Amino acid sequence: MDLATIMMRAAGAQPGIQVNVSSCPPPFLNANNYPSHGGEIGARFCASPGAELNCCLPCPITDWVFSDDFNSQAAAANYVAIAAFVMDTLLLLTFLLLPEENSHRHYLSVGLTLSLLLLSIAFIIPLSTKPDECFDAITPNNMHSDLSCAWSGALLLVGAMGVAVWIFLRSVWTALRVIFDLKRLEIYKYISITLGIGLPLLFLTVCLSVTGVSYRLYNVCIPNGNHAFQTWFLWLLVFAGGSAIVLIFTIGFCLWKFALSAFADRSGAGAGGYSGHNPTTSVDTTNTEGTTDAVPGIATAGQPAKTRSKRRGKKVEWTRIRHILVLQWRTILLAFIVVNETIYFGLVFVQQTAAIEASSHGVTPSDEAWGICLIETGGDKNACLPQSGGLGVSRPRVVATLILAALLGPIIFFLMLRWSMIEGWYTLLRNPRAIFQRRRTSVGDQDFMMQASPRHISLNRPLGSEAEGHDDRLVSPMSAGAADRTLGIGGAAPSKFAGVSAQPVHPMEMEDEEKEGEKEGEADDEMMV
Repeated sequence: MDLATIMMRAAGAQPGIQVNVSSCPPPFLNANNYPSHGGEIGARFCASPGAELNCCLPCPITDWVFSDDFNSQAAAANYVAIAAFVMDTLLLLTFLLLPEENSHRHYLSVGLTLSLLLLSIAFIIPLSTKPDECFDAITPNNMHSDLSCAWSGALLLVGAMGVAVWIFLRSVWTALRVIFDLKRLEIYKYISITLGIGLPLLFLTVCLSVTGVSYRLYNVCIPNGNHAFQTWFLWLLVFAGGSAIVLIFTIGFCLWKFALSAFADRSGAGAGGYSGHNPTTSVDTTNTEGTTDAVPGIATAGQPAKTRSKRRGKKVEWTRIRHILVLQWRTILLAFIVVNETIYFGLVFVQQTAAIEASSHGVTPSDEAWGICLIETGGDKNACLPQSGGLGVSRPRVVATLILAALLGPIIFFLMLRWSMIEGWYTLLRNPRAIFQRRRTSVGDQDFMMQASPRHISLNRPLGSEAEGHDDRLVSPMSAGAADRTLGIGGAAPSKFAGVSAQPVHPMEMEDEEKEGEKEGEADDEMMV
């Protein structure tokens, strides 16, 4: 038995007798009794049991497809947003008032915090305005019919897109530092600020002009229709997914460098070179008869210098990358959190939109079973909830989506919080006049990972002991004696070990040069994320 048959029987028709059904059985309402303009007409949930009859479910739809506790559970997102607003405001004040050595302020952090602030305001607005979600009994309000909808929807669009874009820019910044070891990123700074502000505003303009926003799931407006996926959700997924891809590539690069460093250790040990704390070196020596003797424990004067150079270069490079990667765990975690929430929110939106669009093209079997139940029970929604399907999504999933979106602010706040910020506020509260004292230039113009600029060992140039004109093969006593004789000083006769280096290569020499690279990594403890 289909929905049309059920409605005809509700109208008093006998089996086998065709009647003209002119009214909709409760709880459905006749769309012909309401204007065809005003509100979001496309968001109506309607079915046509007859040629000239269009029966619609009363607005809001969530009152019929979800249980009575949906509104109270979803309201938690609005109150979480208040906490997020306070935290984000405190973070911005930290960047503004505290010196950079305490606040670690940087344009990438400020842009992300501003986006989170706008996102939290989108959930706070309905608490103060208490908007009516419906334009009439069957039509939801949209941005043209309700000012609260326009503001909450616009702030949601620009805030969420801003978070995704700034996280992507941070991921690219991390890759530039780790993979390419770039220090001067002034050009990237201006590119990032332009994209971080321009892209969210661009997608906001496109989405509002093409699709608009309306009340579809709760008291915060979201984009309308299928075109919203192409104009907004798709790009949200692109930037969030791009952040994850860039970071995965960066982590893969680090693992590759780690493998090279480990291989260099093993190959050095296998070749008899320095390995760990068990050095094994040898030097070719020439005795007085011209034959060659090997002296264990002393480095040769030939090939090992270049081998040690390559091995030390790989070790120093891995040390730098390891410190940067470890201290960038916040950016990595932020990216994956945003990716997961974006995908989750996108799936919920797509499922809900698909259910609305399917109803406009005819009654689906599941909707028909649910409609039949509502008619037979006289509009008892609780008895028909098992057949409702929740517009393609379950109530817990919708509630989780709203709360996760509001929780994004507190999560990122705690990830960006540093003990130095607490110390800075403690100092500032004890001496409020420090606010008016002249501060140094913001670290936003510098490197947001390093507050100082420690000496950097370039991996494209040899280390100090490997520079041109400086070699581990020091002048031997024989050559020194020859020089003395040339100067007329005289010299001693060559001994059996005349070819032995006067200062044999000691393992600690290598360790000291490797520790120079570690010092650079330790200086990254001041990294900003």
